[in-house]
Amino acid sequence: MQNIANLYVYGGDHKTAGRYFDQSEQVYDGDNLLLLTLYNNRAAGLRSMERYEESGREYRRALAMAIKENSAFLQARILTNLALVYLESENVQQANTLIDQAWFLTRNSAEAKHWTPFVQAIGARAALQQGDLSKAKSLIDASFEGDDLSATQGSRRDAHVIAYDIYRKLGDDRRALVHLEALRRLTDEQTKIATSTNTALMAARFDFANQELRIARLKADELRTGIEIERSRARYQQTLFTSIGIAALVILTLLTVGLFTLRRSRNQVRAANTALGATNVALEKALAAKTEFLATTSHEIRTPLNGILGMTQVMLADEALADQQRERVNVVHGAGLTMRALVDDILDVAKMETGNLTIAPEAADLRETLQEVARMWAEPARAKGLVFELDVVDAPHWIETDAGRLRQMLFNLLSNAIKFTAQGVIGLSARKSGDGTRLILSVRDSGIGIPAGKHAEIFESFRQVDTTTTRQYGGTGLGLTICRNLALALGGEIAVSSAAGAGATFTIDLPLIEVAPPRVAAGAEHGGLLIVDGNPIARAMLRTLLAPRAGAVHFADGAKAAAVVITETQPDCVLIDDSILRPNAGTTAPSILAAIAEAAHAAGARCAVLWREPAEEDRAALLAAGADLVIAKPIAGVALAAQLFAASGPKQPSHGVVSRAA
Repeated sequence: MQNIANLYVYGGDHKTAGRYFDQSEQVYDGDNLLLLTLYNNRAAGLRSMERYEESGREYRRALAMAIKENSAFLQARILTNLALVYLESENVQQANTLIDQAWFLTRNSAEAKHWTPFVQAIGARAALQQGDLSKAKSLIDASFEGDDLSATQGSRRDAHVIAYDIYRKLGDDRRALVHLEALRRLTDEQTKIATSTNTALMAARFDFANQELRIARLKADELRTGIEIERSRARYQQTLFTSIGIAALVILTLLTVGLFTLRRSRNQVRAANTALGATNVALEKALAAKTEFLATTSHEIRTPLNGILGMTQVMLADEALADQQRERVNVVHGAGLTMRALVDDILDVAKMETGNLTIAPEAADLRETLQEVARMWAEPARAKGLVFELDVVDAPHWIETDAGRLRQMLFNLLSNAIKFTAQGVIGLSARKSGDGTRLILSVRDSGIGIPAGKHAEIFESFRQVDTTTTRQYGGTGLGLTICRNLALALGGEIAVSSAAGAGATFTIDLPLIEVAPPRVAAGAEHGGLLIVDGNPIARAMLRTLLAPRAGAVHFADGAKAAAVVITETQPDCVLIDDSILRPNAGTTAPSILAAIAEAAHAAGARCAVLWREPAEEDRAALLAAGADLVIAKPIAGVALAAQLFAASGPKQPSHGVVSRAA
């Protein structure tokens, strides 16, 4: 169709050519080069009819295709054609912009370099229209440099017209005549092509008439065939109606038989439903018995298990324990912790299934609770090479909630986050909702993530993402079930946002009820004690030993955290374990101690350091850095309390509790 359209273009019938161009585009628009040719040729026809706006639009469509094909030559060619449209419509400024773009392409692309003479010719016409005859002559001379003017091709016709106008304006009749003769030669050639084209078109029309006659004959044959088909269809319909009547009679007979069969089956189904109902009642009783058995058994197992864990902690706190025995006790202790976690999960699920889960809301310091949770899990995260981030800047302080259940949910989520993260960040944050009525807690990690299709499934009991996860990381699949049920029991919900390989963020949305902090009961002689120690076991033992005399006991796991806690709690005494200072032994240890001591003294608190067998130079350096008291360890609990609090406070048993961890 494009070739037929081009024949009409050569014959001067641009209107008919345009129709064929339109049909060509409707038939197939899947090839960029075909579309480029179509738009370019259609634009050329519109330009010859002086429909410049439509011609420019088609050229721009062709330019878009040239850019898509990444062809510098095609871009340069379309740009010059489009510039010619603007020149003929007297928009010289826009034409010069396009000519500059074509210049850039021909100078910087080997593919487009041979189009330089055409760009020069269009540039010469632009200069001529602007009245710059000197520039126009220079460009047209460069365009035809080295060409045989008696043998130029039809593509140079426009250039000959431009050259003739320039030389005629300059008064150079000889050169103008040369280009005029070349123009006449090309015109004669085009006339011959147009004549042969018209002849071809006449032959095509004659062939078309013959085809129309053949089509008419074929339609007549088709009509006769249609009549025969209608007759056959009438016979078929008669046969079909007879068959339908017979089939209806058969169906009616079958329905009658089926009715009697259904009545008998209905009686059988009723009997089966009765038996099924009795079975369901028995199953419910068995399930209730199973759940009660799990709850009872789990509780009975946990009691001796806590005794085992307590004894292993005491043994591990004893520095006299040999390394080989310590390693074995560590194995027992780790296995016991794992077993206790499993028993706790099973017991909680059993309570939830039996409806015995209890919630005890009371006033709790949310920030203190979150900081305590962070202190417990920051060390396991650092041991695995992970960064632990806590954000409680926008969290409320005192709220009404079940702090134990809240801590249980966060422990489960942080345990999973550390378990499923090999490297990156573990984050815990808390904030109020925009309207201040909800508490939003988030636990995020950069671990293996959860596919979108598994988000609902992971909150079901005994379910994980897949079996390979269970084999690689362990676990029973109860932790998230417990978190969901606890969130619902607290009046909120839990949701997850995650994708495979992109980490996960678990969000707990709970009702927020802010309350005033409870008044501290009078009776303690001291404002409190801050223990700076990174070991959770050592902190727990120190709390047991010193709480009766210290009153309130606070914890921090580093210098920065200690400064924050000192500002918030205003303790009377700060006790620093050497584990905080020894990892930075040497010249940096006094500076770390000095930072904590400065904050303590500013709050009016004494600063004491627990140091293992300190030498005289160690003691002097610690005192110089700001310590008020250096206590050598190992030391018995009674002796430690006596040194910290002198003779004040209640009497302690004479035997005391020996704290090797301290």
